[in-house]
This record gives sequence, C-alpha cells and structure tokens, in this order.
Amino acid sequence: MSLLRTLALAAALAVLSPAAFAQLREGLYNVEGQNPDGSAYEGVFELREGPNAAWIGRWSVGNAQIIGLGLIQSGLLALSFTVEGRPGIAIYGVEPDGKLRGTWTSGGGLGTEILTVR
Repeated sequence: MSLLRTLALAAALAVLSPAAFAQLREGLYNVEGQNPDGSAYEGVFELREGPNAAWIGRWSVGNAQIIGLGLIQSGLLALSFTVEGRPGIAIYGVEPDGKLRGTWTSGGGLGTEILTVR
C-alpha cells in the first residue's frame, strides 16, 4: 500500500473513530426535548438492560412517567412506549460525546430529544 493511501486511510479512521467508540450505556440522562407543536420540555430518562437483550427506558417528564421497551441495533436505540393511551416510538443515535439525539412520535407529528448523561 502506498504511503499516500496509508495516510488517507489513517485520516479516515481518525475522523470515524470518535463515533465508533461512543457507546450506549445504562444510567440516568437529563432530557431536553421539543414536542411536535414546538413547546419545550425537560426531565430525566433512565436506561437499563432488560431481559433477553431487551432494554428498558423510563422517562420522567413533568407529572408523566413513561416506560418504554426496546433494543439496541447498529448503534441505535429504538424504544416503543405508550403515552396517554397512544402507542409511540423513539429512536436515538449516540453522538461522540455520549449524548443520545433522537426523534419520537406518538402519531401527532415528530418530537425531538437530546439525552445527556448525568
């Protein structure tokens, strides 16, 4: 392999490395979110490993306690949940600094969240 190709490969790996090493982890996260109507909210999110490769998420936002069940696949966390009788789904990608950035819906548009490790 030529020196130029070796340097190009090393540069590409250096750019990709931070994302490759950031991993989803159990624990508590601060929640900063935006509802589909544009209103903001804050809260706490707990992620823990469940049975048989499942993951359990629990949001505490205002007076709401929401439980989700999901899985981690290819560096993404996907959780299903029910809120006010409506089914919903959320999907998060892990950023190099460990934050989880996600999008969610319960049928009334798309909301967004950033989960930051506490």
